Amino acid sequence: MNNPATLPTRAPAVQMTWANIAFAHWRVPMETMRRLVPAALEVDTHDGDAWVGLIPFEMQDCDFRGVPSLPGLGTFLECNVRTYVRHRGIPGVWFFSLDAASRIAVIGGRLAWGLNYRLATFEWERVSESIRYGLARRRGDGEGRLDWTPGPPIPRPEPGSLEHFLVERYHLYSQRRGRLIRGRVDHPPWQLREARIDSVDTGLLAAEGIQVEGDPIAFCSDGVRVAGFSPVDAGHAKD
Repeated sequence: MNNPATLPTRAPAVQMTWANIAFAHWRVPMETMRRLVPAALEVDTHDGDAWVGLIPFEMQDCDFRGVPSLPGLGTFLECNVRTYVRHRGIPGVWFFSLDAASRIAVIGGRLAWGLNYRLATFEWERVSESIRYGLARRRGDGEGRLDWTPGPPIPRPEPGSLEHFLVERYHLYSQRRGRLIRGRVDHPPWQLREARIDSVDTGLLAAEGIQVEGDPIAFCSDGVRVAGFSPVDAGHAKD
């Protein structure tokens, strides 16, 4: 977990497990990312490169504070398209899109977090050791696919490494009613595995105006348990 002294003193807004997750990333020209990311945010880079990620996973055992257990809200499939940013020195994630199978999660994510959640239909299956994961948006304006085969564990990423840069992110940024806000999450460091990408459709990236080439850099994880804290104004020095 993160250092408790740096965490918000209020109770988490949600606790959940991010399970059966894959991280597929491509380098993207800085000028492309600068055009797409809000001007208030600095595009975060590793060795001078900007990155975009396609991140499919399963949300499991979600417990939203003050919200009763509702069908489809506890466990559902989700897939994110994201890049990496900084604001006032605090590194975080900027989500271009978050597709989810839960209508309630889509509505709540939009209202409470200002995130670009989209309702989608998913297909997910495990075939032998491989995971097949595809989705299509209900409005027909985007679809994507990532099939992968998990491999053996890899050493825990060291600070400064590309793997650490891409996965060890504990803040997210979004906009709500025209204001930049920042949310905080807490979880153990990722235990990553090698991942062989068997099939990929980057339609969700193209829908955001992002064109990529070649095979992604990829790894995966069985998952982590996560605490998410409600967002604050990004200008606040503390969460």
